[in-house]
Parts: sequence; C-alpha cells; structure tokens
Amino acid sequence: MSGIEDVVKKFTDADSAIRALFPKSDPILVVNLIFDKKAGRNNIYTLEINLKPGQDLEQMRDRVVQLTGMVPSFYLHGTQMIVSHHLGLEMLKRINDLDAVVKIKGSPYSAGGSSDF
Repeated sequence: MSGIEDVVKKFTDADSAIRALFPKSDPILVVNLIFDKKAGRNNIYTLEINLKPGQDLEQMRDRVVQLTGMVPSFYLHGTQMIVSHHLGLEMLKRINDLDAVVKIKGSPYSAGGSSDF
C-alpha cells in the first residue's frame, strides 16, 4: 500500500500547486493541458470564462481577437465569455491572472464542437 499512498501524496502536492498557480481555473483543465504539453500537442479548447460585471466587452472582444484570432461570444449580460482557440499552460496563466476573470472552465474542442461544461 505504500506505493498507493505515495501516489496520493504526490497527487495532493500537485493539486495544491495547481490551485495556487491557477486559482481561477478548473484543475481538470490544467491537468489536460499538462498532458497535452507532455505529449507535444497544441489542442483547441473551448473556454467558458466567467467575468466580473461591468467589463468593456468591445475592448475584451478586440483583445481576444488580437491574441487568438477567434471571436468570443458573450452571455449572461456580459458576465460569461465563450471562445475556442489553441490553448497552452502559458496562455491559460495569462487569462487566469486577468483581474476581470472570476472563473475558467474548459474542455478540448471536438469535431462536433461540444464540450464538457
């Protein structure tokens, strides 16, 4: 059983590190991106980003288009943004650290465009 306990301890340490570095991001999204990086993949993800109310949506839309080449959609009176684009850990960290962002969920983009949120 010591092997299992060792794995659980290492997982707990990794989970704590992920939550400390990416406090606004779904840990499963971060783990998916770690696996992608390890495999050398640059997958497209659909992100659901919850925003603080009162953001300048035109400025945000322009910034996303400039950074990713993709046009985001806004819902719930501008407090939710959805966009699909190539995503890596570095870009997720940049998004995570934006003051306007409250929470980030995401899933790999599939051929049908469905996601897991």
